[in-house]
Amino acid sequence: MLSFVKRHRIIVASVIFCLLSLHLASNRKKGTGGEAIVRYSLSLAARPIQITLASVRSRVKGMWEGYIYLVGIKEENEALNKKMYALLEENNRLKEEIGLNERLRDLLKFKEESPYPVVAAKILSLNGFGTGENWTRTLTLDRGTISGIMVDMPVVSTQGVIGRVIETLKHTSTVLLLTDPRSDIDVIIQRTRIHGIVEGGSDKLILKYIRQFDDVETGDMVVTSGLSGIFPKGLQVGMVTRVEKGEDNIFRYIEVNPSTDLRRLEEVLVITQGSPLSGIENAGNSGT
Repeated sequence: MLSFVKRHRIIVASVIFCLLSLHLASNRKKGTGGEAIVRYSLSLAARPIQITLASVRSRVKGMWEGYIYLVGIKEENEALNKKMYALLEENNRLKEEIGLNERLRDLLKFKEESPYPVVAAKILSLNGFGTGENWTRTLTLDRGTISGIMVDMPVVSTQGVIGRVIETLKHTSTVLLLTDPRSDIDVIIQRTRIHGIVEGGSDKLILKYIRQFDDVETGDMVVTSGLSGIFPKGLQVGMVTRVEKGEDNIFRYIEVNPSTDLRRLEEVLVITQGSPLSGIENAGNSGT
């Protein structure tokens, strides 16, 4: 018998497999018999695959949701950045408007309090602030002959003297700044009433013809004397910042810091007529 089985083991195995298949097919009750064994075996075999697929699905879902979230965050950041830049621009614009209003208010106050007729002008360009001690320093205004501007009219700010007009066109004019080496203004020391001449010298002014024994100290205010026929009397020119003994032992070496920061100018006033006192003096002289 055993020898028969060994010789025909393939046939025997096939018959047993067929009988087992018929048994499983004939059993309709779910979860009983061989079907339960097969289901359990397949479940065990499929479990690692199911876990792997679930993990992959979870990772893909997480990556997708993360990507969508990051895209949303990026778009939100871009929108916030645009809003921030718009607010910064608006803030800068408002600051400029506030600064302009303050400057115009100061100019208007100066104009109302000034005994001289003045014309407000905007600076179009500031020229000559380069290297070199003797560099020409001028500025260009947006007002010219059509606005009544003429050569030698004084130009001032609310802080003091700026310079004088040296050239005019119909709609523009050129101003020689008081710091230009070609500029000279007749002045007095406000405290002691001592006369001198302020000349341009780069970014500072040089007060000349002050004798060694004259009473001048650092901190003294220098104002126009009104003797030149160009600048009315009493306009601020600058403050004495340095007083030394001169090389010639006759006159002192004195430096003056301008009252106005010329590099920050944006608007100025042009005095279109001399002081009332100079007009009276001229009238008296003409009658002699």
